[in-house]
Amino acid sequence: MLYDQDNYIWKTVGLGAVAGMRAMSAPAILSNELSKIPTAHLSHSPLHYLQSGPVSTGLKLMAATEMLGDKIPRIPDRISPPSLLIRAASGAVVGATLFTANKDKAVKGALLGALAAVAATYGSFYLRKTVTEHTSFPDSFSGAIEDALMLSSGLAITKS
Repeated sequence: MLYDQDNYIWKTVGLGAVAGMRAMSAPAILSNELSKIPTAHLSHSPLHYLQSGPVSTGLKLMAATEMLGDKIPRIPDRISPPSLLIRAASGAVVGATLFTANKDKAVKGALLGALAAVAATYGSFYLRKTVTEHTSFPDSFSGAIEDALMLSSGLAITKS
């Protein structure tokens, strides 16, 4: 449940980490949950759009496209400044949303989500690079494993 006074800080860290792995997946997973179980706490917030069914569908399509695009060899590294900024912004959005939904300050959530996203961006980048260098797995296989880990983690975070 997303509205949980005891766990929303950890959910912010978790979804921020998901944003660090795949920028569009964290808002897509969160929006999917919010479109099923909206909260009045977001209704007067700029973040209320995440509760919309069409927005949820659009974000899921963007997330799927990102997962496919990640397997293309010429895509810039996730730690390049533009990619890192997008992942931090994604973490900030999910953090602000979770904090607002739980009657806390959006700015605190945004900072926590962005920090978690940046940390996970570097962690997942170097982990995937190490796995690819030290195994016979192709990078696309490592990416698929990363996708499965990211998706299962994101869904578990929103359901717990």
